[in-house]
Amino acid sequence: MSRQPAFAKNGQTSFPFEEPSPIREPHLFYAFLVEAPVNVMLRRRAERYNRELGLQGWLTPTDQIHITLMGLGDGKQERVVEIARHVGLLIQAAPFEVYFDCLSAFGGGALVLRSSDHSPALQAFWRKLSAVIDDSPLQPFVTSSLEPHVTLLRDRRGMPKVREQIVEPIFWTVRSFALIRSYQGEYECPAIWQLTGQDDSLAGM
Repeated sequence: MSRQPAFAKNGQTSFPFEEPSPIREPHLFYAFLVEAPVNVMLRRRAERYNRELGLQGWLTPTDQIHITLMGLGDGKQERVVEIARHVGLLIQAAPFEVYFDCLSAFGGGALVLRSSDHSPALQAFWRKLSAVIDDSPLQPFVTSSLEPHVTLLRDRRGMPKVREQIVEPIFWTVRSFALIRSYQGEYECPAIWQLTGQDDSLAGM
């Protein structure tokens, strides 16, 4: 079975199951890649939920589990990648903790984890990134809101029957963010930036 991804406007990668999709252009987006060992734990949860809910979904590969921040469109030239790299260099932020405790269906047949507190620290980082992008040639890609989530699997047939439920929370500290280019199920990272811990209030001192 072909595993060629389709791309939603918010940058989330989806994988078809019933029939192949046309080959698409590489998709560019900012995201938090979930690092080991948390990504391994999330993969195991995906396997368990897939089994317990009677789904037949395509599980997100362990090394591709992520939280999308902002999609930058498809088929972008290298100049756009360079602009996106420059934007990333301008972001100063400290590491922060996130947790996800709600299991629910999402667009495109996705089963996702979300946070009952809407991830305020993550939202604050997204607003900071949006503010920098808003003053760059990437401004058209700035969105008005963010729904933080982690896609565990996709099952277009089985997902409509899944209702939101509270699950055992999973916590981790976000220490970096990445620029990702996705193409035919493969991820390439043109840039990864560490969150250095610098406080904005001290940046000018």
